[in-house]
Amino acid sequence: MDGIDGIEMAISNIMASAKVGYNIIGSDVAGFSGSVIPPRLYIRWAQFSSFCGLFLNGGHGERALWKRSLEELEVIRKFSWLHTELIPYMYTYVVKAHEGGTVLQRPAKGKYHYLFGDNFLIAPIYRDDLRNEITLPKGTWRYFFNDKEVIEGPVTFNREFPLYEYPVYIREGAIVPMDIKRDYTGIGDRNSEGYLTLLIYPDGINEFTVYHTDKSGYTSVIVEEDPEKINITLGNVHKSHILKINMLVKPKKVELDNMMLIDSVNYNFDAKLNKLVIRTNDYKTGAYTIYK
Repeated sequence: MDGIDGIEMAISNIMASAKVGYNIIGSDVAGFSGSVIPPRLYIRWAQFSSFCGLFLNGGHGERALWKRSLEELEVIRKFSWLHTELIPYMYTYVVKAHEGGTVLQRPAKGKYHYLFGDNFLIAPIYRDDLRNEITLPKGTWRYFFNDKEVIEGPVTFNREFPLYEYPVYIREGAIVPMDIKRDYTGIGDRNSEGYLTLLIYPDGINEFTVYHTDKSGYTSVIVEEDPEKINITLGNVHKSHILKINMLVKPKKVELDNMMLIDSVNYNFDAKLNKLVIRTNDYKTGAYTIYK
C-alpha cells in the first residue's frame, strides 16, 4: 500500500484478526511500499505497535533511526522500550489465550479502538494529525501518560496528543506487571532491572495472575482497598518486586508480613506523581497492609 493509507489498512487488518481470535498480532511499522515515510506518521505507527503483540520495524525506506530525525529517534526509542517493558503483561495473555481464555487485543467501540488485555483502552491515531476522537467504555479511566487525569465512562471526546504521547487509557483497578531496565519511559530506571514492577491502581477488590517468562510459574496479585487501608497479597512464586501504587496522599504506615517498613528505606512516596513505591527483595508471605 503506497502512501499514508497504509497505516489505516494495517490497523483495520489487525482489528479484523483480533475479532476472530488471533492473539499476537502486529504489522511492519510504515511497511507500505514507498521510500518516503512521513515522520509524524512513522512515529504514530510505532506508538500503535507498542500496544500490539508484535512490534516490527520493517518495510521500504530508511529504517535506521539514527539516520532519521532526532525527534523520531527519541520518541520511537521510548515507545519501543515501553513495548519491551510490557512483556510480562503481554505474556500473561499468551498463556491465558493458550488455555482458552482472554486474548490480548479485542476490538471496542470507537474508530479502531481496542482493549489491550483487560486494563488498557487504545484509540489509535491513524492520520498525520495530533487530534483524535476517543470513546471510553463504562468505568473509571486514567490517561496513561498523565494518570492524574481521571475520566468517567462511557464518554466520547476529542483531544490533542503531542507526539511524545498516545491515546492510551488505563482502567481504575488495574494491576500491570512490567519488566523495566532503563529510564526511557519514565516509569522506572536502571535500578529496576531484576525486579518485577507492578503498577497498581487500587479500586475495591481486583486481582491479576502474572505468568513468568522464565517458566518459573506464576505470581498471584490481589489488591483490596477500603476507606482505611489497602491490602496487597502476592502469592505463589516469590519474585523481587517494585510496587508502584497510585495514592493521593502519603500513607500513615506500611507493613509487610506484619512487620513495619521504614520510610525512605523500604518505601518512598512521590507526591508529585501520587505514587507509593515499595521495593522488596525477600519476603515470607507477601502480605502488605498500607494504612491511609
